[in-house]
Amino acid sequence: MTITNADMNGPADPALEVQACELDALGRRLIWDLTAIGSYLMRVADLLGKQIGVSGSQWVTLKAIESLDRGEGISIKDVAALLNVDRSFLSAQSKVLEMRGLIRRNSAAATDRRLVLLSLTESAMESMKAVQPSKTALEEHLRGDLDGLSLLELENGLSAIRRRLGRAMLLVAAGE
Repeated sequence: MTITNADMNGPADPALEVQACELDALGRRLIWDLTAIGSYLMRVADLLGKQIGVSGSQWVTLKAIESLDRGEGISIKDVAALLNVDRSFLSAQSKVLEMRGLIRRNSAAATDRRLVLLSLTESAMESMKAVQPSKTALEEHLRGDLDGLSLLELENGLSAIRRRLGRAMLLVAAGE
């Protein structure tokens, strides 16, 4: 919904209404760009995953575990939060990946078997190394001529959008 100057205090200022319409159009283009980027990223994940014999979502799961694990394993909860997926989906994916010998699922403590920590196996790490040249070329191409500061600003902006989308999703789910 666009709030115009007339809605707030009297006669509309045509320049402000044009600016509001342009901002709305820009917002819609941003949403479509983000949608297309998401589709491209999943297609890339499918292609990279195929190189090691897994699906795109399994590839993304392996990369998330690789990224988050600091040596002791990483909880399903933390991986699910990074990927913005339900824990039950990730738990099912991790069982498949474990059966394929790509990840280990370990209980965090003998007293609490509910907390499962995920880590990559040596086999998974070796398989992922084979894909590294493709992944490196992709990352370099995506980065293009952006310098460190530009990448940081882009990442900060995308992180803010991610947080806003999370809140917006909750509003939509609540019927607002």
